[in-house]
Amino acid sequence: MIPKLIDPQSVAVVGASTKPGSVGYVILENLVTRFKGEVYPVNPKYDEVELWGRRIKFYKSVSEIGDPLDVVVVATPAPTVPKILEEAGMKGVKAAIIISSGFAEAGNAELENWVKAVAKQYGVRVLGPNCIGIYNAYTNFDTVFLPADRAGRPPPGPLALISQSGAVAAAIMDWAARRRLGLGFLANYGNKADVTEVELLEAFAADHRVKVITVYIEGFKYPGEARRFLETARKIVPKKPIVAYKAGRGGAAQRAVKSHTAAMAGTYEMYRGLFQQAGVVEASSVREMFDMAKALATQPTPRGRRVLVVSDSGGMGIQAVDALEALGLEVPEVPESIARELKRELLPFAAVSNPIDVTGSATD
Repeated sequence: MIPKLIDPQSVAVVGASTKPGSVGYVILENLVTRFKGEVYPVNPKYDEVELWGRRIKFYKSVSEIGDPLDVVVVATPAPTVPKILEEAGMKGVKAAIIISSGFAEAGNAELENWVKAVAKQYGVRVLGPNCIGIYNAYTNFDTVFLPADRAGRPPPGPLALISQSGAVAAAIMDWAARRRLGLGFLANYGNKADVTEVELLEAFAADHRVKVITVYIEGFKYPGEARRFLETARKIVPKKPIVAYKAGRGGAAQRAVKSHTAAMAGTYEMYRGLFQQAGVVEASSVREMFDMAKALATQPTPRGRRVLVVSDSGGMGIQAVDALEALGLEVPEVPESIARELKRELLPFAAVSNPIDVTGSATD
């Protein structure tokens, strides 16, 4: 049912609203004005409303909708969520995105456990709660509740983002949109009551439109997750690169992680070792993560760790070597036979070791 969360054809929005700026309003506007599938607003307050130049029918409940649904998006107060999820399950819905907050991240683990129990009873796969959900640039399935003027929507493209933080995901969306960077998919899983980053990895690995998967992670939540991440990433990496940024590296940051999404931060060294074993490319910042992802999406994957540096500045070449070696790459000496060829072709004062410095006097 994970593909239904990412690429549905029909969606009900429970908590859909006519109040501009509200969560239910923004999500409904996203879907009604741009989504290529069917949209069913659910709110017992309304019958039929004029919005965005069209007449929109509201439903009193999920059970009132006669057509089949791929996914239900829930944006109502936390205490109402289990009942809504139960109603969706009784209708046969198999996927739900819970935008609502106020669960384990706010100290209400009992309510989150109730949601999990209902989901398990009816076989409903749940993304969230406490999340912004999914952005699919190909179909404009968009549950991000920030208006486009606050978080731009990027065009379709070869990159997918899996993010534990909704705010980070929205900031990346806006950054990518302003640069016209092709971010085809975004998934924010929030508290991870059910669907995990591992399952999202598998879904994006299976999607031919995704060339590189990026991951923003704060911490694993359940026992055995690190092992499952390792095993899954190892299978994916030979076919599709994964670039990850681990947030919450120091003690204070790790405390913040726990209060943010109720995750266990763990030691940074553990995550670093995990990435290395899995073949995941680790970034030192979100910006670097996307620089790496762009390169991997447009260039052939390197076959080894040996790098040749060519520069028109000795100082810049040395800095490049420092950066490469810090990442565990090798900058070997140029073989003597190649060095002789280079000396014949380059200016007399060019350096032909590694880095090769063609100097500022070089021309095309």
